[in-house]
Amino acid sequence: MRNIILDCDPGHDDAIAILLAGSNPEINLLGVTIVAGNQTLEKTADNALKVVQWLGLDVPVFKGCQGPMVREQMIADDIHGKTGLDGHDFGEIKIKLQEDHAVNFIIDTILNSKEKITVVTCGPMTNLAMALRL
Repeated sequence: MRNIILDCDPGHDDAIAILLAGSNPEINLLGVTIVAGNQTLEKTADNALKVVQWLGLDVPVFKGCQGPMVREQMIADDIHGKTGLDGHDFGEIKIKLQEDHAVNFIIDTILNSKEKITVVTCGPMTNLAMALRL
């Protein structure tokens, strides 16, 4: 079994990544970390919670970096819609984001693990870059 942290900016594409990682019996999904990308951080975080809840996954979700480190953020609302995940009514979000910042979760999880952990980045790599910097 492979230990994975999925770092993403959930629009339609990353919703599928969460589905695939969360339903694969060969993956131990340790957490979903969120970054701004396809949409603002608030919207991508909400989208991650919607998808995780809708799939019934028992996995923590962490909000991370609000934008790129060296340029202004560009969103793709022309592709993914105003929410970043337009097209399906997921209902009310009942699960909560974790208190820790995504970057801290990445660092702490990797440093405290005796097993290999793969960070899979499906969106901007800002959370991973910041973790490496720290």
